[in-house]
Amino acid sequence: MADRTPHAVSARTRLTPRPASGMPLPACTLRSGRTLVPLLLLLLALAAGLATPPAARANQSGQPGVPPNAAHGPDAATPPGGPVSITDDTGREVRLPHPARRIVALYGAFNELLAAMDLTDRIAARTAADQEPAAIRLLPVIGTHMRPSPEMVAAVAPDLVLQMEGRREAGEAVEGLRALGIPVAVFRVGSFDELFGVLRRVGALTGEPQRAAGLEAALRARLDAVAARVADRPRPTVFFEVRHPNLLAAGADSIVTDIIARAGGRNCVTAEGRVARLSEEELLRLNPDVYLLQRGPMNPEPEPPAARPHYAALAAVRAGRVRDVDEARYSRPGPRAVDAVEELARYLHPDVWGTTPAIPAPTGGQAAP
Repeated sequence: MADRTPHAVSARTRLTPRPASGMPLPACTLRSGRTLVPLLLLLLALAAGLATPPAARANQSGQPGVPPNAAHGPDAATPPGGPVSITDDTGREVRLPHPARRIVALYGAFNELLAAMDLTDRIAARTAADQEPAAIRLLPVIGTHMRPSPEMVAAVAPDLVLQMEGRREAGEAVEGLRALGIPVAVFRVGSFDELFGVLRRVGALTGEPQRAAGLEAALRARLDAVAARVADRPRPTVFFEVRHPNLLAAGADSIVTDIIARAGGRNCVTAEGRVARLSEEELLRLNPDVYLLQRGPMNPEPEPPAARPHYAALAAVRAGRVRDVDEARYSRPGPRAVDAVEELARYLHPDVWGTTPAIPAPTGGQAAP
């Protein structure tokens, strides 16, 4: 005998919807409802697709419409935070997994470059001699330019160290840092063209090529303005004293030679190298029109040339064309080297600027007309 309790109602009967009257819906109505739901969903999807912009539809389908930060082709920008690499002036590739955020410059001019790019906040430490820009004076000190402490450098966790090519000691320090796994880029700067090449590569390593390009354009514009003024002027011969006694002069491969040339002068010393050792006899033979002596760590208290035996015979001394200059501005290849060009051009060719005063010389120096 069949079980007629309510629990014995079949699954088909339980799942059959009923209208308010309690009567079951016809089977055709159920089948139509099951057909209409997918149809309505399809219509809604089509409407949403028509409302989507073409570029977005292309992105969704994997076609050429790409997001603004996507990189396609050789001219596309590198995605933010991606790997960066350059070749330094020793021919070594310096590759970083991401743009440098913590930088230690073992040569002060690199700090000035970073500051001019508005990246001072990325400088992680400084050498004992570096005081510029003023914002770095409270940073940890990691030793000297030539002999940094590898342990102190490692303690500030840099992702990049910058060094200027120089004496053997500087190279030994670089190898010690590389042995600790710290990336080091070594640069050589003996002219403004080389300085701008360094600037572009620092821009690449920091992920800021546009800032580097903007700074280069601004500095070049200032140099071009000076060049236009002194283009047709006679070029006086200039001697640049690096150190005295044991006389050292700026050589042909120094930034000083380019500063003098762009200011409308000519370095009378043609010996190769950044510095040249000269005898007093050779200096008397060169007999420069203008005598520049730098003041700074290399030449802290130079005696006035007029007070030195034999120097009174120099044309520059006889004419009073002797000037003290700031070592950091002239001998350090950074943004302030452009200041040096402007200052020296006014001194060498004051008539070109009329009555415009020159930038004041350091204390104790002879002011330009």
